[in-house]
Amino acid sequence: MLGYRYTGRLMSDADAQRTRLRIPKFVVQSGTLELVNGKSVTVGVQPVFVGRNPDCGLVLTDPEASALHCELQATDLGVRIRDLGSRNGVYVGGVRITDAVVTTRCVIEIAETKIAFLPAARESLPVAEQESLGPLVGCSTSMRRLFRVVSEVAPTDLSVLIHGETGTGKELVAQAIHEASPRVQGPFVVVDCAAIPPTLAESMLFGHEKGAFTGAGEARNGAFQDAHGGTIFIDELGELPADLQPKLLRALAEKKVKRVGGSGYKAVDVRVVAAGRRDLTAMMNRDQFRSDLYFRIAQVNLTLPPLRDRREDVPLIVRRVCERSGRLDRADDVLQFVQRTFGGYDWPGNVRELVNAVSVASSLPPGSSVTEALLRLERASPTVETSEFSESKRVALDAFERRFFTELQQTTGANITEMARRSGLSRQYVRSYLRKHGLVD
Repeated sequence: MLGYRYTGRLMSDADAQRTRLRIPKFVVQSGTLELVNGKSVTVGVQPVFVGRNPDCGLVLTDPEASALHCELQATDLGVRIRDLGSRNGVYVGGVRITDAVVTTRCVIEIAETKIAFLPAARESLPVAEQESLGPLVGCSTSMRRLFRVVSEVAPTDLSVLIHGETGTGKELVAQAIHEASPRVQGPFVVVDCAAIPPTLAESMLFGHEKGAFTGAGEARNGAFQDAHGGTIFIDELGELPADLQPKLLRALAEKKVKRVGGSGYKAVDVRVVAAGRRDLTAMMNRDQFRSDLYFRIAQVNLTLPPLRDRREDVPLIVRRVCERSGRLDRADDVLQFVQRTFGGYDWPGNVRELVNAVSVASSLPPGSSVTEALLRLERASPTVETSEFSESKRVALDAFERRFFTELQQTTGANITEMARRSGLSRQYVRSYLRKHGLVD
């Protein structure tokens, strides 16, 4: 196991020094791509795109190549090559690949173009010494590397695109970037494109004037103006309506927005961080997402690893959740319960699923049989559920949700932001649970 576990005692200075000396290195295999005409590009931890699009790191003139044909990225296993849904595929040694890792010298064939791949020596990249950054925790090398990159990127105004599976904590990364930036005293505004009706998306982002449309009884700022001086986090970027993409590009490039129904532009000072579950590169090849918008937002790419690849972080996450919910004294027995009940579990819901499990376990008395029953019902996913099973599951989960959010609402004074922080859920999900159980109007 990489890193170290929480042992339940404070570390002395000597312990801390020994721990720093044991911090593992983040080692990657990089390389170089070379074309016959002499063009070359180095492949590092930031992805390199290959294709006809002029914004690609390696631009091809081959008319049979796709606009964004493939991407290459240095990883700990080697250089990863991923086909981005190209028309003619990617071949190595005569074998068509969709997602593969190369470690030795080879020739990559894209349509009529041959690209030589020359591996470089493996190199160690610096990782952070601390095991937390803002709302994030982790002692794994992948998270410590993320902490280091976030610490270096946060003081800049570069736009960031965060990748990761559902539940890995993309909004928390955006929040960590904001909190580690000079904009920390400014607002942190979240926009979930998947939750906005397409007809209201432009108004939500850029605001509207009085009478701009039916129901617009007064002028209103949009998310960009609300985030002035701070950070705007655009979640589910792939759900942004196509007609809004050029307007978002203008807002990013020119730092000004125009309200719906307005006649002039207003300057905004906003740092943009975005995330999404959809494969934006594949969407670009299908002309569903603008490549110029993608490259404008993805000035820095960050990837969050799934929880199954960083199990050593589970004890820290358990402790953090217990601490934020005011149940730090339960951390040890909850961790034992999680390890006993979920040993070998892949956590398909990632950190969000773990947070839910810890919230359940820490809310109920130690050793409660109800705890294990609730969580096993949550994990169960039979191909065909009997009506009795489905109803029992629904009743049990509803009862827990109502009790959990009622108590959370009372202890936080109904502060949505604090409820989201303590539960580990987004504000959107907190509000949906409150509405579901009639806890808000």
